[in-house]
Amino acid sequence: MFKVYRLFSLLLILPALPLRAELSTNIEEKSLSIARDEVEAISQLIQEQQRHLDRQIEIREVMKNFQHQKGEFAQGKQTQKHAIAMVSSAREILAGINEQHIAHLFPAEYLEELVFFSSVAGKSRPIRP
Repeated sequence: MFKVYRLFSLLLILPALPLRAELSTNIEEKSLSIARDEVEAISQLIQEQQRHLDRQIEIREVMKNFQHQKGEFAQGKQTQKHAIAMVSSAREILAGINEQHIAHLFPAEYLEELVFFSSVAGKSRPIRP
């Protein structure tokens, strides 16, 4: 009786073995596909973050330039060319802050100063963060 049962179970299991191997192969292929998708997703995230970081570095450089321009202005360099450069820098900084959604990182006084300088020569008031 035990031999019949064993033979019967083997007959039932044998046809399922190739199916199991095929399922295993499909699972492995899907895992590789998912892994590629996950790697692609993180790669895209890294690229996007790098783009934001590069833009923020540009904003920082303009901010340094603006600080230098303010210092020169305070020391008496009050030419029209210098004023235009300050307005341009302030506008670029303000636009970058708005674009990057980072206004919360700066004191309100600094943002007001940027708005003031940005609006000096313009007819329309710049967008406040």
